[in-house]
Formats: sequence, structure tokens, C-alpha cells
Amino acid sequence: MRCLLCLLIVSTIVLTYAKEQSIKVRGQVICDKRSVRNVRVELREHDTLDPDDSLGETHTDKDGFFSISGTEDEVGTIRPYLRITHTCEVKDRAPFQTCHRTTDFELPADKINNGEFDMNFVNLNLRGNADSEKCE
Repeated sequence: MRCLLCLLIVSTIVLTYAKEQSIKVRGQVICDKRSVRNVRVELREHDTLDPDDSLGETHTDKDGFFSISGTEDEVGTIRPYLRITHTCEVKDRAPFQTCHRTTDFELPADKINNGEFDMNFVNLNLRGNADSEKCE
């Protein structure tokens, strides 16, 4: 009974204080100074206590361009980031195995509810500490 009461109180607080926040992002994905088509682009939002939320997903067009937007109800300010899954500078490690690299790009907080953030060229050749590789 206590657990149900706590859940009801927390739900009421979240519904009362949560506000809808949105972000729009666009850019052109490049690798080796060339545009990259059909790359998966996902707009995500960091969460502290549960798994990160996916706010939207798209793929780059034939010229490497993407445009994506998403909305989230949160009590505090959302912490959005862009996740791009690609094969730029990734070598398959074994026969019949496909490898992909995932690169996360933090998005500026001042772009939340404030027009569209233009990333211009998103260079996948640049590696950061938010990169990871996975082979299947």
C-alpha cells in the first residue's frame, strides 16, 4: 500500500511540474571529405535514473543531409544529444562480421525551444570519448 501511495505522489509531482521541451537539429554528415548517405541519426535525451529517451530517428539523404526534431516532457531541463551510427573509419574484424561505430554529439542547452540548431558539417573522422564500436 505504501508503494502505491509513493507512486501516486511521484506521478502527481511529475505531471504537475513537467514541461514540454523540444529541439530541432539539422546538418550534413561527412566522412573523408565526402557526404555519407543512409546513416542512422537519432535524437536522444540523457536521463539520470532510467535509460536515455529516444526523441526521434531518421537517416541521411543521398547528399548526407538530415533534419530531426523531438519533444520530451521533463521536470528539469532536457539534456539532448545526437547519436550517429556509421561505418566511417571502421574495419570489420572478422569474416562475415559487420562493424559499426556510434558517435554521440552533445547539443547546446540554449537551442532547446529556440529554433533549429544547424550543426553544418558533422565530421565522422573526428573521434571523441563518446565513440564506441560494435561488431555483429
